[in-house]
Amino acid sequence: MSRVDSSRTLRIAGVGLILVVVAAFGVTGALYARAFSNPAEITLETSRAGLVMDPGGKVKMRGVEIGRIGEVRTVGDSVEIVLEIDRDELDGIPADVVAEIRATTIFGAKYVELVPPAVTGAGSLADGAVIRASGVTTEINTVFDGLDRVLSGIDIAKLNGTLTVLATTLSGRGDDIAAIAQKADAYLTKLEPLLPQLRKDLHQVARFARLAVEVSPALLAILRNATVTAGTIADEEQALDRLLVDLSLLGGRASELLGENGDALATLLDSARPTAATLRAYSSELPCFLKGLDETRKIMADVIGGTDASLRALVSVRSELSHYTVPKDLPGLPEDRGPDCHGLPRLKNSQVPIPERGTAQ
Repeated sequence: MSRVDSSRTLRIAGVGLILVVVAAFGVTGALYARAFSNPAEITLETSRAGLVMDPGGKVKMRGVEIGRIGEVRTVGDSVEIVLEIDRDELDGIPADVVAEIRATTIFGAKYVELVPPAVTGAGSLADGAVIRASGVTTEINTVFDGLDRVLSGIDIAKLNGTLTVLATTLSGRGDDIAAIAQKADAYLTKLEPLLPQLRKDLHQVARFARLAVEVSPALLAILRNATVTAGTIADEEQALDRLLVDLSLLGGRASELLGENGDALATLLDSARPTAATLRAYSSELPCFLKGLDETRKIMADVIGGTDASLRALVSVRSELSHYTVPKDLPGLPEDRGPDCHGLPRLKNSQVPIPERGTAQ
């Protein structure tokens, strides 16, 4: 091989080596930039993202990296973070997962931690799903901002005077403060065993408060009605006074009446007891009797004149009937016979009594 051919071969080999090295760097950069991956995109909505939240940050679950942060954008008053999750990891992520934005250190870059619930049955997370952030790690700038607002509202001169008075007051009283602290510790030690009972009492107070809220409308209605009643009593005060005076007089007269006639009333009531017992035993016959009278009235209406002012009757005088004697002709009541309507209010023809007939005079 000639020297020219050898030199040409070396140049070609050198160019090829350079191309291979450039291609290796390019492939390495593409792999680092995940140019050949096809991740699933999950949208994370949060009120704020905090500082040092840049694309390329890590997405973890249970401490294992499963993706990266793709894009951070502002939408209205909230922030949307696009999470690029490896598709092979989606099956192991529950659909009801929540996210927390955390930081490695107080000044470090932030990452997203997916926190699955203790019990889940919602299936796996799908590509394109939207999840919410449960919290964002407190940052040093947030602390400084709050501290700055507090310090801006403080009057330095008044603060200095307050601290001076406080120092003067506490100067030389270390033993007293220590004694007070010891007594407070003793009281708290005695109180600690009572905390469970105190907790129960507070629960009962809460239940009573809820009950009071529920019955308060009815209680207010009662108070309103009581107000109306009290107003009526106030308006009719004079009439009420007269009523009470009359009742007092009536009570005095009734007391005198009952005092004078108490024995007679007791004797009367005792005498009426057998009659009342009989009437009570046969009280069920009274409705039958009254209905029977009404049926008789309807039948006898034409006989006694109906609605006319007249009376039609057939009268006869009997002379052959025996005289009424006592106790032979006294009415009797068979024993062991209870109340009975005896066919009333409407009797059958066979039940209608036939009067005795004598010789007309």
